[in-house]
Amino acid sequence: MVRETSIECYNEIKSNGLLTKRRLEVYEAIYNFAPCTASEVFKANNLETNQSGRFTELRNLGVIYEVRTRKCNITKRTAIEWDLTDRLPKMVKPNSNSKPKNLKKCILYLINKMNDESIIFIDINYLENLK
Repeated sequence: MVRETSIECYNEIKSNGLLTKRRLEVYEAIYNFAPCTASEVFKANNLETNQSGRFTELRNLGVIYEVRTRKCNITKRTAIEWDLTDRLPKMVKPNSNSKPKNLKKCILYLINKMNDESIIFIDINYLENLK
């Protein structure tokens, strides 16, 4: 049974778009079946099993938590049982090793700009002016 605070959290997360589409899809499934295992969520909602990484992401965001391990009703194996928290998603520090989105487009833009203006070397002032 979902707690009142979890319902309020769910409504705020959904209405304010605080989760990406795929994360929200899994979050809603957990909301409807919690406490549940990942396989139980996938089976009940016809979700692809490659969505299992979303559970870890949602846990790291603080919106679901590991209740315990128990025998899964689908796989009959020991699995993690998940439930909702009463918290909104927290900001997760991005991986400093990851590249920014659209990096290739940015690099291509700079290369084309340099070619158009016959620039061999580029300095920071030139880049600042491109903003």
